[in-house]
Amino acid sequence: MIAVVILTHGSLGLEFLKTAEMIIGKQDSVEVLSIHSGITLSNLAERLDLLVEKYKQTGMVIITDMFGGSPSNIAMAYLVNKNVEVITGASLPMIIKILSDRKTFNDPTDLCKAAAETAKNSIIIAGDIMGR
Repeated sequence: MIAVVILTHGSLGLEFLKTAEMIIGKQDSVEVLSIHSGITLSNLAERLDLLVEKYKQTGMVIITDMFGGSPSNIAMAYLVNKNVEVITGASLPMIIKILSDRKTFNDPTDLCKAAAETAKNSIIIAGDIMGR
């Protein structure tokens, strides 16, 4: 099963995980890392190094909140690892898709492609549906 790291600004990642688990149940092999004031980027990188090593056999997806932000920029450095993929623009549908389907995928990149499609399709303008 592909491991997941949710790396976000503030407590967003923890709240995403708690909400996803409320919907689909408790999840294993999921880590949450947060950028809060007071945490150093080198400390965060050390923690990511340990996680990449821990999950090198299963592969790992790093989910970040937005492309170009500090979490995303830090995560991009780990793309040199064959079994690590980064997906940005975290949303609840994306996270639920990744957590629900990670047992059926062997490749983190393929899992991220499926999750990106789910996330894109989940963006709905309600007025369009309602014929407004």
